[in-house]
Amino acid sequence: PEEVPTESIDYIPLRLMEHEGAEHAVAMGIACEACHLGSREHVANPRVPPDFHPHSPFLFVETNHDELQLGRNHQNVNWACGRCHTGERPTFAAGMSTWNSVEYSDAMLGSCYSEMTCVTCHNPHEAMGTQWARTRDEDNALCTQCHKQFGTAEAIRQHTHHDVDSEGASCMNCHMPRINEGLEAVVRTHMIYSPTDASMIESNHPNACNLCHTDRSIDWTTEHLTQWYGAKFSEDKISLSYSNRTEAVARGWMNSDNEAVRLVGADAACRANDRSLLPSILRILDDPYLLNRQFAAMGIERLLGIQLDEYGYSFYMSSAERQAPLKQLREQFLDAK
Repeated sequence: PEEVPTESIDYIPLRLMEHEGAEHAVAMGIACEACHLGSREHVANPRVPPDFHPHSPFLFVETNHDELQLGRNHQNVNWACGRCHTGERPTFAAGMSTWNSVEYSDAMLGSCYSEMTCVTCHNPHEAMGTQWARTRDEDNALCTQCHKQFGTAEAIRQHTHHDVDSEGASCMNCHMPRINEGLEAVVRTHMIYSPTDASMIESNHPNACNLCHTDRSIDWTTEHLTQWYGAKFSEDKISLSYSNRTEAVARGWMNSDNEAVRLVGADAACRANDRSLLPSILRILDDPYLLNRQFAAMGIERLLGIQLDEYGYSFYMSSAERQAPLKQLREQFLDAK
């Protein structure tokens, strides 16, 4: 290996970066018996459903039931997913993880998983692909299987105070917002919680309202949440966390001392196509946290319709190397206004 030229080694990650993992990987490392730990009978006869546990007269398995439950029940399905998707991460104020792969741990923080399972939303036998395939109405229908009181368009409109065809009428946008650092994008948290959560708002951590309304102030947000849902917040805590209560909340997020908050702020501004926040978004291209630079670069390329490598910028460059391309970007997109 020591005889391999450095140029050849450097070439490997560059080629790998050209391939989307979700598009090219065969199984993302997950094979059948990662979930089904006892499948001999199923292999011999496909009509026999696979088990979730190995079993043998010579094997003792501890269980809460009178006898070992082998099939596809609520506990086994969530257990199969939770064995991998669990752990500890840095958290936001409400307790959910700031970055991914511990979705089961986050899900257990909410009450919905007392009845629902991971496969309520995710088909374990189909690839998710590079983009979430379901429509907003299809997503909402998953929630209204249990929350039947919101099963009509009028009920959703009254509950959300948004038009039923808008992003504000999405159950997931409000209760599972995109605040989690994924592998290739900011993705939804799996902690199902209320957008009125006081800890998030009082700590100046990402709230669902300003993820869409990036140009609005925290006073605008709390006024609506109080008027619509009777939410209550500590004025002292809000004044302490927000140096300017009349500025765009997303701008404040991008100036946060918390790298996860900065990441979500930049992502939200780009998703909202909020060019008024472009100076703040461009600053994230010089963020000390590499992943923030990477995700901000992808967002800016979509927002401005450009390719940053044409400006000589790469998110993994050193701080000194980044300055020349950043100066060119500021001159073209900010100083020209």
